[in-house]
Order: sequence, then C-alpha cells, then structure tokens
Amino acid sequence: MLSDGTNRQSRGLATNILWLYVLQGMNYLIPLLLLPYLVRVLGVGQYGLIAFSQSIAQYFIIATDYGFNFSATRQIALHRNEPLEVSRIFCSVMAIKMGLIVTGAAVMGGAVALIPRLHADGAIYLAAYVAVIGSALFPVWLFQGMEQMKYISIITGISKLVAAVLIFLLVHSPHDALRAILLQSSGFLIAGFMGMGIGIRRYVPNLCFPRLVEMITMFKDGKHLFVSTASITLYTNTNTFLVGVISGTVQAGYFSLADRFIRAVTGLVFPVIQATYPRMVRMISDSRDHALAFIRKMIGCVAVIAFASGLAILGLAHPIAYIAFGRNALAVVPLIRMAALFPLVATLSAILGMLVLIPFGFERIQSQMLVSAGVLNVLMASVLIKMHGAFGGMVSMIAIEAVLIAGSSLVLIKNGIITRRTEEEPAARLD
Repeated sequence: MLSDGTNRQSRGLATNILWLYVLQGMNYLIPLLLLPYLVRVLGVGQYGLIAFSQSIAQYFIIATDYGFNFSATRQIALHRNEPLEVSRIFCSVMAIKMGLIVTGAAVMGGAVALIPRLHADGAIYLAAYVAVIGSALFPVWLFQGMEQMKYISIITGISKLVAAVLIFLLVHSPHDALRAILLQSSGFLIAGFMGMGIGIRRYVPNLCFPRLVEMITMFKDGKHLFVSTASITLYTNTNTFLVGVISGTVQAGYFSLADRFIRAVTGLVFPVIQATYPRMVRMISDSRDHALAFIRKMIGCVAVIAFASGLAILGLAHPIAYIAFGRNALAVVPLIRMAALFPLVATLSAILGMLVLIPFGFERIQSQMLVSAGVLNVLMASVLIKMHGAFGGMVSMIAIEAVLIAGSSLVLIKNGIITRRTEEEPAARLD
C-alpha cells in the first residue's frame, strides 16, 4: 500500500502536470489562433519578417536564461524548505540576469545600427527584444523548483490572452507589422513583471544584495546547462534564422508556420517532462532504481502518444494547412507532412536529456553532444536550405533529433544506466 507521503507526492505531480497542460494550452493555442489571422492580415512576407526577428530575439532569451531553468530549478527544489536559502538563490540569479539583459540590449542595438539588413527594419527587431526582457524577469525556475506550476500557467495565460485580444483589435493590415510584434513582445513583459511580483511575495522573504561568491557559484553551476540550452537553439531556432538568411523572409514564414504548428502538437507531452524534472532530482537521490523504473514506463507511454500524433498529422496535413493558414499558404503542406516525424523524435530526445542525463549528472557529456549536434545542424541545414529552401530546414531539424537519441542512448548504455536492473551503482561515467 502506498504511504500518505507517496500519495501526496503523486497528487502533487499530477497537479503540476495539469497546470503545465494549461500553460502549454495557452502557449500554443493562443499563437495557433493568431497564426491564421496574422498570415491573412499581414501576408506571408511580413509574417516571415516577424518570425525572423523573433528567431534573433530567441538567441538573447537563451543567453539571459543561462540554463537557470534547470540549474536554479534544481537548487530551489533541493532547498525549497529553507526560505533564507531560497532568497539567496533568487537574488543571485536575478542579479546575473539583470547584467545579461543590459549586455544583450547593447549587442542588439549595435547589430541593428551596424548591419544594413537589420537597420532597414530596426524598429521590428528592437520591438522583438522587449520579449527578451520579459522572459528574463519571469522567474520560471523559482515556481518550478517550488513545484507551483499553477502560477506560471495563470500569469502566462493572462498576459498572452491580453496580447492576443489587442492584436485582433489593433492589427488590420501589412502596415501594422510593428504593432503586431510589439504587442506580442509586450505579453512577455507583462508576464515578467507579474511573475516577479508574485514570486517575491510568496517565496522570497528576504531580498538581499547578493555576494559576489554566490553569483560566481550560480554562474558556474549553470555553465554546462547554458551550453546545452544554447546548443539546442542551434538546431531549433537557428533553422528559422537560416531559412530567412538563405532563402528570404517568405520561406522563413512558411518554415515558421510548420515549425510552430508541429511544436504545438509536440507540446502535448512536454508538460509531463517539465513537471517530472524536479521530482526526478529527488527520486534519484532516494532510489535510482525506482527512478529508472519510472522513466522506462514513461518512455513507453509518451512514445505511443507522440507516434499517434505524428500519424494524424501525416494524414491531415492538407486540410490542416488550408483551414489554419488559408489558400495562399498551401505551400506549407509538404513541410507539415515531413514534420510528422518530429513529435516522436523530439519527445524521446527530451526525455533522455532532461530526465536521465541531467538528473544523473551527465551535464558535461550532454553539453558536448548538444554542441556537436548544433554545429552539425548548422552545416547540414545550410546545405539543405540552399538546395530545398524551408523543406531542407525541416529535414535537418528532424535528423538532428534522431542523432541525439542515438548519442544519448549510447552514453546511457555504456554507463549502465538504461540496462540497470539491480540495486548496484551504475558503472563509472564516461567523463
């Protein structure tokens, strides 16, 4: 019979997963509702310009996050019952983030001023940077570490809903592209201020000036995870950027339509992974065997869901594109069909990375794999995009996820993690 503590933990995990599904619904449903409207009102070209500017802003979001959504989440989860320690972690992380925001703003401003292609639409790119500020201010890692995902869902939902309503009310023609990107970015900013206020009020009883040694420790703790996260961007966000640079903003628009749609579908299983991460950190410290048994079951269940989603996408690609994006965007159909493979490979790759490699202490190895995968994607995508446009970018993105699955599996097998069946400790790591 399960103990009361185990029952409470199970209920807590289920509640967090539920709230993350609400969050994913807001993160993907609202943009999916906006996509058809923006494509029809702005045109594929102007929509592609917005997508291109957001792909650039995403690099700065990754830089300001600096892996804290994993490293700081882990620290908060381990010290969640120590308010003063939580306060010290919070202040150290936010001080680092403030410095990164200022540095990023200087880099973005310089790029817009000096690069002719960016300077021509400078206001668009600067408006996209507003989302960077909002994302950096929102302490997702604090709420995740405290396992209070409901606040992330509620705050994000309200801010995105407000931004969406304003877009429907105020964006009516291709001349409103700047207004559209500014309103979307403002949603992030609203969420950032709301999240900061609620996080401090509920979980940070003692705001303090962080000591330099604490900031250095937090900075070092996030180093490998930052490299991992940044490397992921080299084979996700970078493809939109490369399509825009090599094939133009119209092709970037088509790629972005397919990419956002398929990530919305893939997002159906990611709340489970995201909510399970802090729990896995504690499960491994209590019993590695129980944690591994849980992961094996989870991989089986999630793989079935992702595979079924891919089959549905493959069969319904044409009606999905016509209904969602209109007759003028039917060129996206081949991209959606190719992307039907993405939910399965992306989900398996995320589980092996987020729930096995990182919690078991293989951050360094994962960082090396992700850097290699990112570089390989840039090389592969550059060639394929030049030959096949947006379609080449999608092929490269899926191929890299498959490479990561193979690499992660090899590391885990050689270290005795996947094949572990006894109470013995796994073999030495491959450092």
